[in-house]
Amino acid sequence: MSNFDPQLLNSREKLLTPQTSFRATLEAHGVYDAQRFVVRLSPLVHTQLNSLPNGVNFATGMSREQVQAYSTYLHETVHWWQHIGSTCGFMLSLSFPAQTHANIPRLKEFLTKVGPVKSVFEYVAKGSGSGGDPDTPQGVANIIVNNRFDIQAYRFLATNPDRAQPLVNEPLFESVGHAYQIAIGQGLLALANTVDPTSETLPHPRDWEADYAKLREERYEGFYYGSPISLSPIGAHHIFEGQARFVQLQYLHFGSGGRFEWDDAEKLGMMGPIYTVAFEVFLKQSGLQKPASIDDPIVGLFLIICDIAMNPGEGFPLPIWSAKTFLSDVDPGIRFVQLSAVVRLFCPEVAKAIQKYDAEEYEAVSSALCTPLRTYTPLDNCRAIAKWVAQGDGIQTCLARHEIGAVGKGNVAIDLLFGQFLSYSRDKLHHPHILCWPGAAMAGKNLSEESAGVMSRQSPLFIDRAEDEMIVPVIRAGLDEATVHETFQAFYSAQALYDLTFQWIARPGEFTYDYRWLQPNGSATQMKIWASGGFERLYGVSPDQFRLLAEA
Repeated sequence: MSNFDPQLLNSREKLLTPQTSFRATLEAHGVYDAQRFVVRLSPLVHTQLNSLPNGVNFATGMSREQVQAYSTYLHETVHWWQHIGSTCGFMLSLSFPAQTHANIPRLKEFLTKVGPVKSVFEYVAKGSGSGGDPDTPQGVANIIVNNRFDIQAYRFLATNPDRAQPLVNEPLFESVGHAYQIAIGQGLLALANTVDPTSETLPHPRDWEADYAKLREERYEGFYYGSPISLSPIGAHHIFEGQARFVQLQYLHFGSGGRFEWDDAEKLGMMGPIYTVAFEVFLKQSGLQKPASIDDPIVGLFLIICDIAMNPGEGFPLPIWSAKTFLSDVDPGIRFVQLSAVVRLFCPEVAKAIQKYDAEEYEAVSSALCTPLRTYTPLDNCRAIAKWVAQGDGIQTCLARHEIGAVGKGNVAIDLLFGQFLSYSRDKLHHPHILCWPGAAMAGKNLSEESAGVMSRQSPLFIDRAEDEMIVPVIRAGLDEATVHETFQAFYSAQALYDLTFQWIARPGEFTYDYRWLQPNGSATQMKIWASGGFERLYGVSPDQFRLLAEA
């Protein structure tokens, strides 16, 4: 199929590791920023989307240019869903605020014992001895640095294990199991403090502690310092990019009446390694051949394996099957490889099972894949989360706030992200096929009002403006604009607090206030006043009062 424009189709290769600055998308056509929770689109894509009758939608009768632009928007929306709707992605998203919330009590203690000194990392490096007693100034500082490192290590191991060798050689690195246990545990604690303070509904990491302590004592591989390290050849980064690209390909295929095919994607530069490595691993492990058409059931099978791999249930939201298999149960890359092999070893019939892209096929195939591994299906997760909503008053309230565009007054960012997660889970319980195969559901013969409703409810919360790349909230249908803007302001104030806390812990030199990614027209003075105010309210000290231990 000819006459497709690569200027409207390709997303820039994205880093899922933390970012503290962001290059605007004048040179790229779509990007999801996983740390700032925003979808950015090029002016060209914005122009085409804005030419649609009702803004961003997927109405029939769209021009070729509009279809292409919408496919890029869909690609980036899938990244939003991955980070806010899957259990793995949600824990990765929580890891940013968790790095602050896990350390707030210790940081306040550090201020009492040491004073406003920056950075904590430099304080540890200049100290003598191991720190010993955790109540000493050096001990408090060690805990702060270790908490941050462990959560950072989890994020890197889960997303990019292929580049993790320098990380695991760091003296601070304890073990893979330790990093996962700390990060997921701190994420759960941050959630509980926000919506379930008595821990009556959500899982609590204390329930795991005895089992993991025993594994450390027994020197079980993956759970003790110096343990041999076995990592998956791919991680969440590869799975996320593969899923988003193949969803986009399906949308273009169905939206063109089946005319858009592999050779078109190749010619347009859409099949680069970052987008195909997961598909190649899937084909190798499953023993399948690359199909002749994008509409082949094998492509649908690849997408459901991506979906299951990024949705472990062990520990969150369901109980852990076995502490010994915890890593293989929750690591997205290991899950992906194992699920792909299950096709070859246990259920080769699923290679032809996806024909209608409907909910019945989703449930049947996911069950067939998960049963041999004794792992929960994504729908098991959704049913458990639905029980949380039914039983937990704080969780019900969080979802109710989300539905009117509001947010709680406590841990604002966590409250907002969890409300979106609950909403997504509810839609997934009732419409799993739409969220697994959105490219098939939102174009061609499968297009429906049901698909449109899901897309509207699960659209990104934040997007950039075409004219100046300022981040703005998406005003969903039926929501009060003033309420949504208030939520937006509160959310990004929390993001600034997390950034300044990160700088205090880990970055030498003066505090910086590089927030032009949020408000490109704001002055440096305005940005500093806005960001430092929240920091001072929480910690009781202004960033200007800090004594620097090293220059940047």
